[in-house]
Amino acid sequence: MPTGHPAEFLRALLDAAPFGVMAEDTAGNIRLWSHGAQAILGWSENELLGRVPPPEIGFPTNSDPGAEVRLAGNNGEATEVRIWKMPWQEGTLSIFIDNSERRRLAGREQEALAQVRAERRYRDLLEAAPDAIIEVDSQGRILTMNARTEELFGYNRGELLGQNVDALVPDHIRGKHSGHRASYAASPLTRPMGSGLSLEGRRKDGMTFPVEISLSPLRTDEGFRITAVIRDITERRQIEERLRAIQEQYTSELELRNRQIEAANRHKSEFLASMSHELRTPLHTVIGFSELLAEESKGPLNEDQKRFVGHIHRDAQHLLSLINEVLDLSKVEAGKAQLRREDIDIAEVAEDALSSIRPRGYERLITFRTNIAGPVIVEGDRLRLKQILYNLLSNAVKFTPDGGHVEIDVESTNGFARISVQDTGVGIAPAEQESVFEKFHQVAVAAGGIREGTGLGLAITRRLVEQHGGSIWLDSEPGRGSRFTFTIPLKGRE
Repeated sequence: MPTGHPAEFLRALLDAAPFGVMAEDTAGNIRLWSHGAQAILGWSENELLGRVPPPEIGFPTNSDPGAEVRLAGNNGEATEVRIWKMPWQEGTLSIFIDNSERRRLAGREQEALAQVRAERRYRDLLEAAPDAIIEVDSQGRILTMNARTEELFGYNRGELLGQNVDALVPDHIRGKHSGHRASYAASPLTRPMGSGLSLEGRRKDGMTFPVEISLSPLRTDEGFRITAVIRDITERRQIEERLRAIQEQYTSELELRNRQIEAANRHKSEFLASMSHELRTPLHTVIGFSELLAEESKGPLNEDQKRFVGHIHRDAQHLLSLINEVLDLSKVEAGKAQLRREDIDIAEVAEDALSSIRPRGYERLITFRTNIAGPVIVEGDRLRLKQILYNLLSNAVKFTPDGGHVEIDVESTNGFARISVQDTGVGIAPAEQESVFEKFHQVAVAAGGIREGTGLGLAITRRLVEQHGGSIWLDSEPGRGSRFTFTIPLKGRE
């Protein structure tokens, strides 16, 4: 070091600097190599002092101030530096800074800035959240809260931060809340909102309100934390209560209406039963006297008189059958048609029904067939089963053209007797097949071109089948006939 300079002070100052300093004399020999230079490039002062800088280091002879260059350390690895070269009174002074270190520092600054921005965004999101959000530690102390928490519970931050979360719990369950926290800490699972719990919050003024709470556990370097998102559901509860009240009112009105309908149906059935009975009494008189007249026991009748008496007797019989149908339906609907169950062979009932219907079919050259797979024994009311088959056979004959045929098929399947009545009649359109079993519904005209009956026969038939524990259905196609099938439980079926 040249004389006349405060060498010790200057040396200590240079060695404390984080940058490298190299001084060269006019001959290019190194006169100074600072500790910073050794830290950056690894070359020691003893290796370089008094020497020309080794060419492998790569010091530039000339460069712009602050130029970025790559210098080689004593381990052969290149280091990017920024270098300033300037004249010195006895030669040249080079100052260089480790650029990678500067970049690392800049990177850490950027990371710190990004973290600050992320925290700011987190805080903005927290404050903008529509639900109250709080974070508590394992002891239940409130560590973080947002503006909605202040608004919802009526406290300011200074009153809640650091306080126990039990302050937000209604008085009647506050004593148990610490136990709930401990249980949750022992098994910390995320609990979403709408988990079916009935929860309440407590405001600063002591008022309580319904809430939904989601809980999320979080383990941090500072310990266990719980984040709670709290939603005020007061308005939803009010809407639910109004809907419940409307539903209860509607249900009550519907029940009342149903009772009124049931009473009206019962009165109607009772009225029809009474009227049917009152109508049958004089009708029997008409039928009886027409039969007496036809016997000519009180004197002979001329041809016109015989024809007139025949019309009276036939139409009176038809009217009696209509009245009987109304009376039957009334009894069934009123629950007065009690079944007298016994073991019955379907073949016998089918033959009884056919015996009653054959005369009508023979008049129009209609043939009848039966296919019964062995004895089929059922448990039922003999009279009602005959009525079911008679109704189906009567309809089949009514809607089958002259020369057609009607067929009865009986088989056992899955604990039931399956009985079908099939005809070659006019058939029923698909759109009307669902309605054939409704009261007073008539879907087609008879083979003679007129509508007959009350439309009650199939309605009665369905109710009698169902009363026996079976079911009935229809398969039909216009112009190709109809097939009515019903089931009756077999004997001994459990």
